Amino acid sequence: MKSFSNYLILVVFVLSLFFVPYHVRAQDSATTGTLTGTVRDAAGAGVPGATIALRNLTTNQTRSVTSGADGSYRATALAVGDYEVKAQASGFAPYFNPKVTLALGRSTALDISLTAGDVNAQVTVTGSPLALDATQTAVTTSIDPERIEELPVNSRNYLQFTLLAPGVAPSNQPNSGGSSATSGAPLADSGFTFGGLRPRSNSISIDGLDNTDETTGAARIALSPEIVREFQIVNNGQSAEFGGAAGGAINVVTRVGQNQFHGDAFAFFQNERFNAREPYSDPPPASRLRFHRVQPGVALGGPLQRDKLFFYVAAEQEHLSAEDESEINRSARTRINSLLASGFAPRISVRSLTPGRFRIGADETEAAAKLTYIASELHTLNFRFAFTNSRERGDGFNTDVLSDRSARGSTYTKDYQFSASAISVLSSTLVNDVRFQASARRALTRAEDAIGPQVEIVGIARFGRPFDADSTRRETREQFVDNISLSHSRGEWKGGVTVNHVALNSEFRDGFGALYVFRTLDDFAAGRPAMWRQAFGSPATQFGVTNFGAFLQNQWRVTPQSTLNLGGRYDYETLPSSFRSDSNNFSPRLGLAWSPSKEWVVRTGFGVFYDRLPLAFLNRAIQKNGVLAFEQVATDTDTATVFAASCGGRSRAPVAGVAPSIFRADPQFVTPYSAQANAGVEHLISENITFRADYLFTRGLHLPRTRNINLLAPVTLTTANAAAVGFITPTPQQLGRPVFGPGRIDPRFDAIYQLEESATSTYNGLTLALNKRMSNEVELLASYTLSKTRDDASDFDEQPQNPFDLRSERALSRQDVRHRFVVNGLFDLPFGEEEEKGAGSQRDILIGKILGHVEIAPIVTLSSGRPVNPLTGADEEHSRAFPLASRPLRFARNALRTPRLIDFDLRVVKYFPMGDRRRLDLVVEAFNLFNHPNVLGLNSFYGSGVNPLSSFGVPTSFGASRQVRFSIDFEF
Repeated sequence: MKSFSNYLILVVFVLSLFFVPYHVRAQDSATTGTLTGTVRDAAGAGVPGATIALRNLTTNQTRSVTSGADGSYRATALAVGDYEVKAQASGFAPYFNPKVTLALGRSTALDISLTAGDVNAQVTVTGSPLALDATQTAVTTSIDPERIEELPVNSRNYLQFTLLAPGVAPSNQPNSGGSSATSGAPLADSGFTFGGLRPRSNSISIDGLDNTDETTGAARIALSPEIVREFQIVNNGQSAEFGGAAGGAINVVTRVGQNQFHGDAFAFFQNERFNAREPYSDPPPASRLRFHRVQPGVALGGPLQRDKLFFYVAAEQEHLSAEDESEINRSARTRINSLLASGFAPRISVRSLTPGRFRIGADETEAAAKLTYIASELHTLNFRFAFTNSRERGDGFNTDVLSDRSARGSTYTKDYQFSASAISVLSSTLVNDVRFQASARRALTRAEDAIGPQVEIVGIARFGRPFDADSTRRETREQFVDNISLSHSRGEWKGGVTVNHVALNSEFRDGFGALYVFRTLDDFAAGRPAMWRQAFGSPATQFGVTNFGAFLQNQWRVTPQSTLNLGGRYDYETLPSSFRSDSNNFSPRLGLAWSPSKEWVVRTGFGVFYDRLPLAFLNRAIQKNGVLAFEQVATDTDTATVFAASCGGRSRAPVAGVAPSIFRADPQFVTPYSAQANAGVEHLISENITFRADYLFTRGLHLPRTRNINLLAPVTLTTANAAAVGFITPTPQQLGRPVFGPGRIDPRFDAIYQLEESATSTYNGLTLALNKRMSNEVELLASYTLSKTRDDASDFDEQPQNPFDLRSERALSRQDVRHRFVVNGLFDLPFGEEEEKGAGSQRDILIGKILGHVEIAPIVTLSSGRPVNPLTGADEEHSRAFPLASRPLRFARNALRTPRLIDFDLRVVKYFPMGDRRRLDLVVEAFNLFNHPNVLGLNSFYGSGVNPLSSFGVPTSFGASRQVRFSIDFEF
């Protein structure tokens, strides 16, 4: 059925492309901007044959285009930045605009009015184009250089500015000791969710080349914000040029050197003396938790050969020395330590839980260098090398308050990336853009305890080597992209191909250290685990995937007021032999923008977006296939036997009588994708202010999940049938629910975890946004999003409670955010002019000395809480699901929710001008200024009894308390 529908869509698409007239309009780009407009005379008639000359103000590169018969013109594939625009035609006075800014991925409209007269009498116009792009059909948000430079961001990670965009929310990972979103963590992700889709389904590109960790979906190379020129966030409505992601896209472009040397040297400082106490830390007279962070850096750009060869380099170093502490109940910790000290379970490698504070830290080096060679007006070459070395000690993952120091994760990540690109203007209408990259990532994860096992006492404590802590991997990528565009005075065709090969050489030792789960502390003291799980065999795997993509795009201006965006893309990914490589991956893209007047634009669109599969998902079926490796699982009575035989440690060899559990791929696997439909309206309130309202519907289809397919049909557990189905002493949470007996479809195996694509998601969202671009020293973006996301699995490793009843899994998604309001702005205080001019009263001059040259930049975020999945903490059904999936009776999936989030960040700059091109900045920044206790995770464990544990629903992880940072920055 899917194959037939795809072929039908393909036929309609091809026919429509050839029957659509040639005149087309602006095409989104991941690296450049476009300038369009119409040249008119004083009477409003188009002026054909006019020459429009553009000069880049930083590099002096020029480009000339000629207006068509109706006076319209178009200049494509222009480097983002500021341009000088001149226009001239026979019989008219020359036109001159000293500065027009071209933004990334946008079509800037500049209509030119020529007046009859002396060709030597130049007419100078200083007005800026309108803030409204009437040809754009995608829903985008631009983060311009001013925001990147001035807004506060605690991590110095510019990608955090993505959360300023309407319709974007931070990812929500499970909090039961799972991984954080840190880039090097075992199952990190991009950190963002677009349209309620999975955070692994986003595209992150730098200079038009993929920067996504193919294994997990996180970002790879980290750049200093000093080398980032700007980036664009595409919420939905991407053109056919973009593929390989079912969610949103983040397109980043880096800075280019210029004809004048420029740069800055800076240092950031943080100390716990200026921070608020953590919500769970000891009150006075105890000291605050240690927090010493220093971040020095430097950036420099300029010419190696004027007007020809330019460079830009940026580097910075972070060093963090800090403390943390677990909040395991004191009496529970004392009892556990007493047991361990007595010789209990002698092969548990951790013999004492840490009672107080312990050191954590981080070191990160980011360095990047870029060369730009302008061979001529028609040819531009770019070369960039970037390097990141990140080390997080004891703070990489498993950072909730119930995790002992021994279970804390450390991550070590190195990234190398070389990229090159060439933009060639082959003729006045034909532009070719070719790009290439070669990159490598090496990532290691470790925990304080390197031996194992992990011991989990439900809702009380977690210690020992985490299940997924010990891994080593090397991921390499080679990518080639070639796009060509054929433009006319009023439009453009665009097509291209991409080849992206990624290879993974890894050792994921998930489960090789063993895991014991105890329902209660008494069960731990008695040596009665509820579950044991351990992997055996070889963890080493080596495989690769190659993605091929091709697209054809045509945007056509149907009338002067309407623009039609019509495109199609085909993607094919070669997967390892154990997976079916789906070839039915044609995705149509359709967008329409209608502008009934210069103040209004109505947009609507529809598109299909095929995803790529995380290599961590594929690796499970390759590694634990029953030949290389497998898992063994035991519950209740059998687990006590294993615990006693191994003296509490991991088993040295597979346990006799326990069948292996394996992973395998669904033989009918198809590529996951999303279908997105949007409608919106944008209004130009004034020259620099716009208001936008957008509705987005997103449907995620064929999303990957994991399901045990080796179980026989369940039966409802009662006291009468408990013994017959293997439940010797059933708990209150087991009685009355469907459970699985010891019988298996294939008796050779215990569990067969099938990696399949049976999950779906649905998102409905309304966003309202008010945007004021920089003018009069003020910039503002305020947005509100009302949305609802439902799904039946929020990640590829999530398993259903009952594999025979997937409908009961349908509930609020882990990525649901009902309300989200974000405001950010840049403001210069209106003082100091009198002092500079020597005018005004003495009082005004004094005020000017104090408040002059002061900039403030706030970010305010208000958000609903996030869903949390309630769990009993054990495998009540004996379904062998892991991560655990058993919910308390009468609780729906993701039924809990964290409290609302309130965050106010502020940056204040006092700068001292030192001539025209130099200044010294003294900066103070406050994050979570009002010190609101933002809860990020709850103790989701109810327990196996009739009544919940006393810790059920209690916060276990928090956002940072108020932190203050100081910095000094010399710009030249």
